[in-house]
Amino acid sequence: MIYTETKEYRLNGENQELPGFDQKYSNIVDYILKITEEIWEQRAIWVIYDTYAKDLVVHAGGLDIQGVEEVVKSTLLTLSSFPDRKMLGEAVIWSEEFGDAFYSSHRILSHATNTGKTAHGTATGKRVEFRTIADCVIKSNMIIEEWLVRDNLHLIEQLGFDPVEEAKKDNRYEAIKPVDVSPSKLGDLDSESPANLIQQLFQRVYSDRTISDIGAFYHTDAVIHGIRNKDYNASNFERHLFEILSCFTKEKVILERITVNKKNGEHELAARWVLKAQHARGGFFGIPSGKQIILRGINHYIVKDSRIIEEWMLFDGYDVLCQINNERS
Repeated sequence: MIYTETKEYRLNGENQELPGFDQKYSNIVDYILKITEEIWEQRAIWVIYDTYAKDLVVHAGGLDIQGVEEVVKSTLLTLSSFPDRKMLGEAVIWSEEFGDAFYSSHRILSHATNTGKTAHGTATGKRVEFRTIADCVIKSNMIIEEWLVRDNLHLIEQLGFDPVEEAKKDNRYEAIKPVDVSPSKLGDLDSESPANLIQQLFQRVYSDRTISDIGAFYHTDAVIHGIRNKDYNASNFERHLFEILSCFTKEKVILERITVNKKNGEHELAARWVLKAQHARGGFFGIPSGKQIILRGINHYIVKDSRIIEEWMLFDGYDVLCQINNERS
Protein backbone atom coordinates (compact mmCIF):
# COMPACT_ATOMS: atom_id res chain seq x y z
CA MET A 1 0.00 0.00 0.00
CA ILE A 2 1.21 3.48 -0.83
CA TYR A 3 -0.26 6.64 0.65
CA THR A 4 0.76 10.22 -0.14
CA GLU A 5 -0.19 13.39 1.75
CA THR A 6 0.70 16.97 0.82
CA LYS A 7 -0.79 18.69 3.87
CA GLU A 8 1.65 19.40 6.70
CA TYR A 9 0.43 19.26 10.31
CA ARG A 10 2.27 20.11 13.53
CA LEU A 11 1.92 19.97 17.31
CA ASN A 12 -0.82 22.46 18.33
CA GLY A 13 -1.15 23.33 14.66
CA GLU A 14 -3.94 23.69 12.13
CA ASN A 15 -7.16 21.82 12.80
CA GLN A 16 -7.87 18.65 10.83
CA GLU A 17 -11.14 16.77 10.69
CA LEU A 18 -10.70 13.83 13.08
CA PRO A 19 -13.99 11.89 13.33
CA GLY A 20 -14.56 10.47 16.81
CA PHE A 21 -11.37 11.98 18.30
CA ASP A 22 -11.12 13.96 21.52
CA GLN A 23 -11.39 17.68 20.74
CA LYS A 24 -8.09 18.43 22.53
CA TYR A 25 -6.24 16.97 19.53
CA SER A 26 -6.09 19.43 16.63
CA ASN A 27 -4.70 17.05 14.01
CA ILE A 28 -3.27 13.52 13.72
CA VAL A 29 0.34 14.64 14.29
CA ASP A 30 -0.80 16.59 17.34
CA TYR A 31 -2.60 13.45 18.60
CA ILE A 32 0.48 11.23 18.31
CA LEU A 33 2.85 13.72 19.92
CA LYS A 34 0.46 14.58 22.75
CA ILE A 35 -0.45 11.05 23.78
CA THR A 36 3.25 10.13 23.75
CA GLU A 37 4.02 13.01 26.08
CA GLU A 38 1.01 12.27 28.30
CA ILE A 39 1.85 8.58 28.71
CA TRP A 40 5.64 8.70 28.91
CA GLU A 41 6.56 12.19 30.14
CA GLN A 42 3.56 12.91 32.39
CA ARG A 43 3.17 9.22 33.42
CA ALA A 44 -0.58 9.41 32.72
CA ILE A 45 -1.02 5.64 32.28
CA TRP A 46 -4.80 6.00 32.14
CA VAL A 47 -4.40 7.69 28.73
CA ILE A 48 -3.48 4.25 27.32
CA TYR A 49 -7.03 3.05 28.02
CA ASP A 50 -8.40 6.14 26.24
CA THR A 51 -6.20 5.77 23.16
CA TYR A 52 -5.51 2.03 22.71
CA ALA A 53 -8.27 -0.36 21.69
CA LYS A 54 -9.02 -3.16 24.12
CA ASP A 55 -8.30 -5.83 21.50
CA LEU A 56 -5.49 -4.16 19.56
CA VAL A 57 -2.60 -6.14 18.08
CA VAL A 58 1.03 -5.00 18.44
CA HIS A 59 3.50 -6.55 15.98
CA ALA A 60 6.91 -6.61 17.68
CA GLY A 61 9.77 -8.54 16.12
CA GLY A 62 8.59 -12.03 15.20
CA LEU A 63 5.69 -12.01 17.67
CA ASP A 64 2.23 -10.49 17.94
CA ILE A 65 1.13 -9.03 21.28
CA GLN A 66 -2.58 -8.99 21.99
CA GLY A 67 -4.62 -6.51 24.03
CA VAL A 68 -4.34 -3.18 25.80
CA GLU A 69 -3.36 -4.77 29.12
CA GLU A 70 -0.10 -5.96 27.56
CA VAL A 71 0.61 -2.38 26.48
CA VAL A 72 -0.03 -1.13 30.02
CA LYS A 73 2.17 -3.85 31.50
CA SER A 74 5.04 -3.12 29.12
CA THR A 75 4.79 0.63 29.73
CA LEU A 76 4.87 0.24 33.51
CA LEU A 77 7.86 -2.10 33.35
CA THR A 78 9.79 0.30 31.13
CA LEU A 79 9.00 3.27 33.36
CA SER A 80 10.11 1.37 36.45
CA SER A 81 13.42 0.54 34.74
CA PHE A 82 13.94 4.02 33.26
CA PRO A 83 11.87 6.47 35.35
CA ASP A 84 13.57 9.58 33.91
CA ARG A 85 13.05 8.61 30.27
CA LYS A 86 12.80 11.63 27.98
CA MET A 87 11.57 11.22 24.43
CA LEU A 88 12.38 13.43 21.46
CA GLY A 89 9.75 13.12 18.76
CA GLU A 90 11.87 13.33 15.60
CA ALA A 91 9.16 12.81 12.98
CA VAL A 92 5.54 11.80 12.48
CA ILE A 93 4.83 10.64 8.92
CA TRP A 94 1.07 10.24 8.46
CA SER A 95 -1.73 9.45 6.06
CA GLU A 96 -5.51 9.34 6.00
CA GLU A 97 -7.10 5.99 5.22
CA PHE A 98 -10.57 5.24 3.88
CA GLY A 99 -11.95 8.54 5.17
CA ASP A 100 -12.26 7.68 8.86
CA ALA A 101 -8.94 6.11 9.88
CA PHE A 102 -5.38 7.40 10.02
CA TYR A 103 -1.90 5.96 9.86
CA SER A 104 1.21 7.32 11.56
CA SER A 105 4.89 6.40 11.63
CA HIS A 106 6.43 8.04 14.69
CA ARG A 107 10.22 8.16 15.13
CA ILE A 108 11.45 8.75 18.70
CA LEU A 109 14.90 9.19 20.21
CA SER A 110 14.91 8.35 23.95
CA HIS A 111 17.40 9.27 26.68
CA ALA A 112 17.14 7.55 30.06
CA THR A 113 19.00 6.31 33.12
CA ASN A 114 18.65 2.70 34.24
CA THR A 115 17.78 3.07 37.92
CA GLY A 116 15.39 0.13 38.16
CA LYS A 117 15.51 -3.59 37.49
CA THR A 118 15.23 -4.77 33.88
CA ALA A 119 14.69 -8.20 32.34
CA HIS A 120 18.48 -8.43 32.13
CA GLY A 121 19.33 -7.78 35.76
CA THR A 122 19.54 -5.23 38.54
CA ALA A 123 19.83 -1.52 37.87
CA THR A 124 23.13 -0.53 36.29
CA GLY A 125 22.93 3.23 36.71
CA LYS A 126 23.98 3.54 33.06
CA ARG A 127 22.80 6.39 30.87
CA VAL A 128 21.35 5.11 27.58
CA GLU A 129 20.09 6.42 24.26
CA PHE A 130 17.96 4.41 21.84
CA ARG A 131 15.65 4.94 18.89
CA THR A 132 12.11 3.61 18.37
CA ILE A 133 9.68 3.79 15.47
CA ALA A 134 6.00 2.99 16.05
CA ASP A 135 3.61 2.64 13.12
CA CYS A 136 -0.04 2.92 14.17
CA VAL A 137 -3.50 2.61 12.67
CA ILE A 138 -5.84 4.98 14.52
CA LYS A 139 -9.60 5.24 14.35
CA SER A 140 -11.99 7.25 16.54
CA ASN A 141 -9.28 8.21 19.05
CA MET A 142 -8.09 4.59 19.39
CA ILE A 143 -4.94 2.88 18.15
CA ILE A 144 -6.23 -0.41 16.77
CA GLU A 145 -2.99 -1.86 15.38
CA GLU A 146 0.69 -1.08 15.91
CA TRP A 147 4.05 -2.16 14.48
CA LEU A 148 6.77 -1.48 17.06
CA VAL A 149 10.50 -1.47 16.28
CA ARG A 150 13.09 -0.54 18.92
CA ASP A 151 16.87 -0.78 18.85
CA ASN A 152 17.04 -3.21 21.77
CA LEU A 153 20.46 -4.47 20.67
CA HIS A 154 21.96 -1.03 21.27
CA LEU A 155 20.04 -0.64 24.53
CA ILE A 156 21.32 -3.93 25.97
CA GLU A 157 24.89 -3.20 24.92
CA GLN A 158 24.77 0.20 26.62
CA LEU A 159 23.56 -1.44 29.84
CA GLY A 160 26.72 -3.55 29.77
CA PHE A 161 25.17 -6.93 28.96
CA ASP A 162 26.20 -9.41 26.25
CA PRO A 163 23.25 -9.54 23.78
CA VAL A 164 23.97 -13.13 22.71
CA GLU A 165 24.11 -14.40 26.29
CA GLU A 166 20.94 -12.49 27.11
CA ALA A 167 19.23 -13.94 24.03
CA LYS A 168 20.13 -17.46 25.17
CA LYS A 169 18.27 -16.79 28.45
CA ASP A 170 15.28 -15.14 26.76
CA ASN A 171 12.54 -17.76 26.41
CA ARG A 172 9.96 -15.84 24.39
CA TYR A 173 10.44 -18.07 21.31
CA GLU A 174 10.89 -21.44 23.01
CA ALA A 175 7.33 -22.60 22.49
CA ILE A 176 6.19 -20.10 19.86
CA LYS A 177 7.03 -19.93 16.18
CA PRO A 178 7.44 -16.43 14.76
CA VAL A 179 4.25 -15.22 13.10
CA ASP A 180 3.95 -15.68 9.38
CA VAL A 181 3.80 -12.74 7.00
CA SER A 182 2.29 -12.60 3.54
CA PRO A 183 3.31 -10.58 0.47
CA SER A 184 1.41 -7.35 -0.16
CA LYS A 185 0.93 -5.51 -3.44
CA LEU A 186 1.98 -1.87 -3.33
CA GLY A 187 0.38 -1.02 -6.64
CA ASP A 188 1.55 0.83 -9.76
CA LEU A 189 3.72 3.91 -9.38
CA ASP A 190 4.78 6.91 -11.37
CA SER A 191 8.43 6.35 -12.28
CA GLU A 192 9.32 9.81 -10.97
CA SER A 193 7.58 9.47 -7.62
CA PRO A 194 9.65 9.24 -4.40
CA ALA A 195 7.72 6.09 -3.46
CA ASN A 196 8.95 4.46 -6.67
CA LEU A 197 12.55 5.28 -5.65
CA ILE A 198 12.08 3.40 -2.37
CA GLN A 199 10.30 0.49 -4.03
CA GLN A 200 13.13 0.14 -6.55
CA LEU A 201 15.70 0.37 -3.74
CA PHE A 202 14.08 -2.55 -1.94
CA GLN A 203 13.72 -4.59 -5.11
CA ARG A 204 17.25 -4.13 -6.44
CA VAL A 205 19.24 -3.88 -3.21
CA TYR A 206 17.29 -5.78 -0.54
CA SER A 207 15.56 -8.45 -2.65
CA ASP A 208 17.85 -8.93 -5.65
CA ARG A 209 20.96 -8.26 -3.53
CA THR A 210 22.49 -6.01 -6.17
CA ILE A 211 24.02 -4.11 -3.30
CA SER A 212 26.60 -2.43 -5.51
CA ASP A 213 23.72 -0.43 -7.06
CA ILE A 214 23.02 1.34 -3.80
CA GLY A 215 24.81 4.54 -4.84
CA ALA A 216 22.19 5.17 -7.53
CA PHE A 217 19.58 5.85 -4.84
CA TYR A 218 21.51 8.28 -2.61
CA HIS A 219 22.99 11.75 -2.93
CA THR A 220 26.77 11.69 -2.67
CA ASP A 221 26.64 13.46 0.73
CA ALA A 222 23.70 11.45 2.10
CA VAL A 223 23.70 10.37 5.75
CA ILE A 224 22.23 7.03 6.88
CA HIS A 225 21.51 6.55 10.58
CA GLY A 226 21.74 2.86 11.43
CA ILE A 227 21.14 0.87 14.60
CA ARG A 228 23.55 1.14 17.55
CA ASN A 229 23.73 4.91 16.92
CA LYS A 230 26.06 4.48 13.93
CA ASP A 231 26.02 6.81 10.94
CA TYR A 232 27.08 5.91 7.41
CA ASN A 233 27.60 7.46 4.02
CA ALA A 234 26.40 5.62 0.93
CA SER A 235 29.73 3.86 0.48
CA ASN A 236 30.17 2.37 3.94
CA PHE A 237 26.44 1.76 4.25
CA GLU A 238 26.81 -0.58 1.29
CA ARG A 239 29.31 -2.65 3.30
CA HIS A 240 27.10 -2.55 6.41
CA LEU A 241 24.01 -3.71 4.50
CA PHE A 242 25.99 -6.52 2.88
CA GLU A 243 27.17 -7.65 6.34
CA ILE A 244 23.54 -7.93 7.48
CA LEU A 245 21.96 -9.49 4.37
CA SER A 246 24.79 -11.96 3.76
CA CYS A 247 23.86 -13.79 6.99
CA PHE A 248 20.68 -15.09 5.37
CA THR A 249 19.63 -17.41 2.57
CA LYS A 250 16.23 -18.35 1.16
CA GLU A 251 15.20 -14.83 2.02
CA LYS A 252 12.00 -13.07 1.07
CA VAL A 253 11.86 -9.30 1.53
CA ILE A 254 8.33 -7.94 1.80
CA LEU A 255 7.79 -4.20 1.51
CA GLU A 256 4.46 -3.85 3.29
CA ARG A 257 3.78 -0.14 3.10
CA ILE A 258 5.11 3.24 1.97
CA THR A 259 3.79 6.50 3.41
CA VAL A 260 4.79 9.78 1.76
CA ASN A 261 4.53 13.33 3.14
CA LYS A 262 5.50 16.30 0.95
CA LYS A 263 7.31 19.02 2.90
CA ASN A 264 8.96 22.20 1.59
CA GLY A 265 10.19 20.80 -1.70
CA GLU A 266 11.27 17.51 -0.12
CA HIS A 267 9.48 14.25 0.58
CA GLU A 268 9.52 12.46 3.92
CA LEU A 269 8.79 8.74 3.63
CA ALA A 270 8.20 5.79 5.94
CA ALA A 271 8.71 2.26 4.61
CA ARG A 272 7.66 -0.77 6.66
CA TRP A 273 9.24 -4.06 5.65
CA VAL A 274 9.77 -7.67 6.71
CA LEU A 275 12.61 -10.08 5.98
CA LYS A 276 11.80 -13.83 6.14
CA ALA A 277 14.94 -15.92 5.84
CA GLN A 278 17.15 -18.72 7.08
CA HIS A 279 20.13 -17.80 9.25
CA ALA A 280 22.63 -19.89 7.30
CA ARG A 281 25.84 -17.85 7.28
CA GLY A 282 28.06 -16.21 9.87
CA GLY A 283 28.54 -12.47 10.22
CA PHE A 284 26.44 -9.78 11.87
CA PHE A 285 24.28 -12.29 13.82
CA GLY A 286 27.05 -14.72 14.76
CA ILE A 287 27.53 -18.43 14.11
CA PRO A 288 24.97 -19.74 11.58
CA SER A 289 22.13 -21.56 13.29
CA GLY A 290 19.97 -22.76 10.39
CA LYS A 291 16.96 -21.14 12.13
CA GLN A 292 14.14 -19.49 10.24
CA ILE A 293 13.78 -15.88 11.33
CA ILE A 294 11.45 -12.93 10.91
CA LEU A 295 13.14 -9.52 10.87
CA ARG A 296 10.81 -6.51 10.96
CA GLY A 297 12.07 -3.07 10.05
CA ILE A 298 10.85 0.47 9.51
CA ASN A 299 12.94 2.97 7.57
CA HIS A 300 12.42 6.72 7.34
CA TYR A 301 13.76 8.73 4.40
CA ILE A 302 14.10 12.30 3.24
CA VAL A 303 14.11 12.44 -0.57
CA LYS A 304 15.09 15.48 -2.61
CA ASP A 305 15.64 15.72 -6.37
CA SER A 306 14.84 12.00 -6.77
CA ARG A 307 17.58 10.84 -4.39
CA ILE A 308 17.76 10.02 -0.68
CA ILE A 309 19.54 12.69 1.35
CA GLU A 310 18.93 11.20 4.80
CA GLU A 311 17.74 7.85 6.12
CA TRP A 312 16.96 6.23 9.46
CA MET A 313 17.11 2.41 9.21
CA LEU A 314 15.69 0.66 12.27
CA PHE A 315 15.26 -3.01 13.17
CA ASP A 316 15.47 -5.04 16.39
CA GLY A 317 18.68 -7.04 16.14
CA TYR A 318 18.20 -8.43 19.64
CA ASP A 319 14.88 -9.99 18.66
CA VAL A 320 16.66 -11.80 15.82
CA LEU A 321 19.27 -13.08 18.29
CA CYS A 322 16.43 -14.39 20.45
CA GLN A 323 14.98 -16.30 17.50
CA ILE A 324 18.39 -17.69 16.61
CA ASN A 325 19.34 -18.74 20.15
CA ASN A 326 16.05 -20.19 21.43
CA GLU A 327 15.63 -23.93 22.01
CA ARG A 328 12.76 -24.39 19.58
CA SER A 329 13.67 -26.85 16.86
